[in-house]
Amino acid sequence: MGAASKIYESLTFTKSATSGLQEYKEWEAQAFGGVLLKGITVLTRSENQAIAHIAIHHRPLGGALKFSAVLGDSLHGEIDPSYFYSEKGE
Repeated sequence: MGAASKIYESLTFTKSATSGLQEYKEWEAQAFGGVLLKGITVLTRSENQAIAHIAIHHRPLGGALKFSAVLGDSLHGEIDPSYFYSEKGE
């Protein structure tokens, strides 16, 4: 999460909703010199309200792929590169 948060130039949460143990947070962000990204973060909590799972979804596709590639480069040697998009087609 720390490496990913460093990619954003700005991040604003715009809407939120809760349903049972799931919380949904819509957001808008800028990265890569002002490219607009939008998305949603889904937090799933355990019965004792601890966060049990996080899912972060980005759009549009081009921004999501660039985000994945940049994140993969920043985590090179720490996480298997097959988890990330490669602009080199690897």
